[in-house]
Amino acid sequence: MKNKLFLLILVPFLSIAQKENRVESKLEQVTIFEQGASFERQLTIDLPAGAQQLIIERIPIQMDPGSIQIGTDANLEISSIRHDLSRAKYWRQDSKYQTLQKSLQNLEIEKAEKEALLEALRLESEFLSKNTTLGGTQGFSLAELQQISQYARGQKLKIQLQEQEINRELLTLNAKLILYRKQMDDIKNRLSLLMAEIVVKLNNPHSQKVNFVINYTVRGNANWSNNYDLRFNSLKEGLELNHKATINQNTGEDWNQVQLILVTGNPSQNTTMPVIRPAYVNFIYRQKSRGARATPQAMEELSVGYDDDSNNNVSKFQRRDNFSINNQQNRIEFRAPKKYSIPHNSRENIPLRDLKLEANYEYQCTPSLDASAYLMAIVKDWEQHQLLDGSVAIYNQGLFIGSAYMSFESTLDSLQISLGKDPGISVDYKRVFNKESKSFLGSDRIQEYDYEILLRNRKAKTINLRLYDRVPVSQNDDIKIEHELQNGGIMSDPKSGIIEWSLKLPPNEEKKLRFQYEIRYPKDYQINW
Repeated sequence: MKNKLFLLILVPFLSIAQKENRVESKLEQVTIFEQGASFERQLTIDLPAGAQQLIIERIPIQMDPGSIQIGTDANLEISSIRHDLSRAKYWRQDSKYQTLQKSLQNLEIEKAEKEALLEALRLESEFLSKNTTLGGTQGFSLAELQQISQYARGQKLKIQLQEQEINRELLTLNAKLILYRKQMDDIKNRLSLLMAEIVVKLNNPHSQKVNFVINYTVRGNANWSNNYDLRFNSLKEGLELNHKATINQNTGEDWNQVQLILVTGNPSQNTTMPVIRPAYVNFIYRQKSRGARATPQAMEELSVGYDDDSNNNVSKFQRRDNFSINNQQNRIEFRAPKKYSIPHNSRENIPLRDLKLEANYEYQCTPSLDASAYLMAIVKDWEQHQLLDGSVAIYNQGLFIGSAYMSFESTLDSLQISLGKDPGISVDYKRVFNKESKSFLGSDRIQEYDYEILLRNRKAKTINLRLYDRVPVSQNDDIKIEHELQNGGIMSDPKSGIIEWSLKLPPNEEKKLRFQYEIRYPKDYQINW
């Protein structure tokens, strides 16, 4: 049988395998949503001709794979784009991690040396104790015994002092070791958030320099919210409103000199319109004898007084470069006028715009709920500023008086903002018992109420004051309510029962307001309101 000769031709592996380039890109732009963010990165690379694979490293692990988009200015074919998780230990390549690791190694060597020295001192102390223990005094003169004792005492003291010093140094070394290990763990934890990769397979017709733009969305670890500083300086001026954005950044990488865009809305919101279902109505049991109490809206309490025209030490209104506003179909975008740097694991307050709100001022009071007068700013045409819901910190002539969450989705034509209590206006509210408050007429029980409100203006100027009270509203045909208003009080909506007085109160004067009402209902029933 003839031997057959097989010829094996080895083709170099690199000639048939796809070339693989592992690269990092530069973060250029971040679009932050109320929850989540969209990122734009750029990459420039010299690509050889042929089929190859581009692996873009250090991408946030919370990236939504379905959001990846890649564009290029070159004539080449991109055959596939996919998301992957890296097995690389990026922290080993981090310069700060390497510095900490080297310092940690040096500290551990120094610690071992000091622990060895401490052990040597301990052995020396034991040796000294054993060899200075005398079995008796024979053969030694008194002077020799004193010399031996003095030497032993001096040496032991010296050893103890050295041991104490080394123990102090070991405490310092251990604290540094704990700190360095924690910093190294922090770097590991941060860089573990950047373990995602974008793998791009492409075919390049010829060698060329290619610019890539990479876009993707992260659904967590970044968000922004609105907050405001509202400043009142004088009744002669409008309000200053500083609109700010609170940005939370925990994506794993530092944002260095990036273009910021803040967008209302949330990319995680469901894009499917919900299906409406029928709503069914049926009877429930209800006691006929019960009435209801009309509850007017209470003003928010902000604790501070107000001095009319004192304008000392009040910060002047300084305008900055505002973010530009771009109204899209279903969102509002705020684009930064400059680039920002925001480190990982940080919370930043960034000014968006400075606004001047034209306002009228008046005092308002609801004495049955709070016998205090509040200075109110009435802002008209506020919709033009496209204000968003958020927390508002309020400053009255430079003094912080409180904060509140404000919703700007109201359909009212004016916006009312409380600027705090004014102790210069005294309000005394009391019920007058000048006749029987309860009586009977036939089968009915009658309850009569008479209220008096005494106002005093201790300020040096005339003030505009709007005062609110209420008359209960019947929700049962068997409960009859009649009222009498004095001193110009009006009830614009009988269904609400809200009474309103609008008046001017000259300086250092007082005014008395009064109103009455009676409630009539069957005497066999009780009411609750």
